Amino acid sequence: MLWFLVFGFVVSSSAKLSEEEIMKNLTAISWAHAVNNKTYLKTALTGEISMLEADIVMGTLQGQDGPPLPIMAHPPATSSDLSLAEFLSTVTQHNKGLKDKVKGVKLDFKTIEAFEKSQSVIAPYGSGKEKFPLWLNADILPGPVDAPAKPVDPVQFLKLGSQHPHAVLSIGWTTQIGGEVIKEGEYSREHIGKMIQIVNENKVSQNVTFPVRACLASNSQPVLLDLLRETSSLNSTLTVWSSEGDHVTVDRLRALLLTVGLERTYLDVPIDLANKLHLPQK
Repeated sequence: MLWFLVFGFVVSSSAKLSEEEIMKNLTAISWAHAVNNKTYLKTALTGEISMLEADIVMGTLQGQDGPPLPIMAHPPATSSDLSLAEFLSTVTQHNKGLKDKVKGVKLDFKTIEAFEKSQSVIAPYGSGKEKFPLWLNADILPGPVDAPAKPVDPVQFLKLGSQHPHAVLSIGWTTQIGGEVIKEGEYSREHIGKMIQIVNENKVSQNVTFPVRACLASNSQPVLLDLLRETSSLNSTLTVWSSEGDHVTVDRLRALLLTVGLERTYLDVPIDLANKLHLPQK
């Protein structure tokens, strides 16, 4: 199926879009966030959501002793009732024999150690043995507005990511912006140039998506167009995301999405913001 091989995504059955229509509008893809425990995973699998986003840290399973292992949790949490191995096997079992309701997975690695320790777990899925979309995500470069978070080591992340050729690499920048504190910010030519440089130096050859925060991306159209142009050989896309409370200029964001093209832009934002954009559904 071409849409799976090229873009690495799925659409919920409720959207009732053909493959041709999906190729034209990636913003139709729906998301669940922080699917980091068994209860939420069960709910997400039985619903109409297309992509399951989940966080991976090193920690322990609740009620069990032993050395740290990759678990589903968001910092500062270091324990969970769900390991990465069980998360992926559960999704696999759900997807077996399905077509219309296949779920894809976006794994958000918070540290390079968590990614390193996850390699053997990810291997069967990143090799293409299991036929569902797998994204490997990390903030690998420092981003706008003096973001304080430490990026995941970019060279090591891309080196390890290359061992999973059927996975989409979702690589972005750290950010700090939102609410009423800071209302202006953008991705600079320096941010974009560094990303292009790191992709080229590490000879990335698989599909790539660049997650960009809506409140920043809406002010950054020219440089984001440059980024996509310079990485077009990687079937590159943008994943535009937003947090609750971010100050987003709706008209600018809509202009960005339509200029880049809905066929190259995933949209992962709160429903109220999505509704204000008035995007085509097909």
